[in-house]
Amino acid sequence: MNKNKRPTIATVAAQAGLSVATVDRVLNARAPVNAETAERVFHAAEAVGYFAARLIGQRIHERKPAYRFGVLLLGTAQAFYGQLQRAIEDAARRYGAANLNCQFDHVTDRSPAAIIGQIERLAVQCDALAVVSFSDPRINACIEQMRAAGVPIVALLSDVDEQGRTPYVGLDNRQVGRTMGWLLANLCGTRRGSVGVLLGGYRFLCHQVRVQALYDYLAAEAPGLTLLDPLINLDNDQLTEEATLDLLARYPDLCGLCVAGGGGDGVISALRQRPGQRGLCSIVQESTPLSRQAMADGVLSLVIDSQPQPIAQALIDVLVGLQQAPDFDAARQRVFVPLQIITRENMGC
Repeated sequence: MNKNKRPTIATVAAQAGLSVATVDRVLNARAPVNAETAERVFHAAEAVGYFAARLIGQRIHERKPAYRFGVLLLGTAQAFYGQLQRAIEDAARRYGAANLNCQFDHVTDRSPAAIIGQIERLAVQCDALAVVSFSDPRINACIEQMRAAGVPIVALLSDVDEQGRTPYVGLDNRQVGRTMGWLLANLCGTRRGSVGVLLGGYRFLCHQVRVQALYDYLAAEAPGLTLLDPLINLDNDQLTEEATLDLLARYPDLCGLCVAGGGGDGVISALRQRPGQRGLCSIVQESTPLSRQAMADGVLSLVIDSQPQPIAQALIDVLVGLQQAPDFDAARQRVFVPLQIITRENMGC
C-alpha cells in the first residue's frame, strides 16, 4: 500500500476485517449495526488514520443508551470508600455499551431519617441506585417504594434483606467470617487464648453474618480460642484505637484481633503504640496504603480485601442489567465477588 495514499472506507474495512458495506452503514447510519461491530469499525478507523474516525466515534456515542446511577457510600473509612468510588467511576467510564454517569453521596448521619432523605433525593435524579446501608424497617420500606416507582436499588457490600431476595453486590460475608476463623485457628496454632473482634454495628447485616460465622468456626474448629464479646466501633478509627488499646491492656492472653468492617486504621495506630505484640494475629479489612505499610513493618498480620475494582465492575453490570430486565433474578443480580487474602509476601501483587 502507498503510505502517502489517504485511507478510504476500503482501507478501514480491510483493517477491521469487515465488508465495505458494513463500514459504510456505520459511517452513514444507513442501517442498524450492532454495538460491537460499530466499535470494531471505529478502532480500525483510528488505527489507519481515517479522516472520519472522530465522526464515527461521535455517532457510536450518540446511539448508546444513557443512564445516570446514584451511589450512596458511607462517610467513614475514607481510604477504602475513596478507592471504591474511583473504581466505580473508572468502570462506568470504560463501559462500552452505554453512556454512564455516576452521582455519589456519602452517609455522615446514620439515622434512618437522614439515610431515607439521601435515597429519595438520589432516586429523583437517577435511573438506579447502589446503596451501602444497614437493615432498618423504615429504610427497607423506602427502598421498596423506590423500586415500585421504577428506580431499581442494589445493596452494595451489605445486604438489607436477610432472606437475600434483593439485588446485591459484594463479598460473601459468611465466607469472610469463616475465613477469619480459619486464619486465626491456623496462625495461633495450639495456643489457647482470647480473640477480640470489632464491628461497625449489628444493624449492618454484613457485620452480623461475619461475626456469627467467625464464632461458629472457632467453636467447631478451634475450641481453645475464645471469642470475646464483640465491641461496636461505628467504623470509626478513633473508637477502634481506644477499644484495641483497652483489649490489649485487659486481656494478656489476647492472641487474635479482627475488624469485621471499617476502623482498621485505628487497630494499626494502637498496635504501633504497643510494639511488643508480636504473637498477636491481627486481621483488618481492606487493602489501603496504611494497612500495606503496617504489614511491611510487621505491625499487622493480614488483610482481607474486598477488591474494589471487581466489585465496581460487577456493580455497573448489575445496574445496567436492571435497566433492561428489572424483575428480580438472583442468578444475575446477586453477585459475590471473591475475597483476597493479602499478606506481607503478596501485597505487591
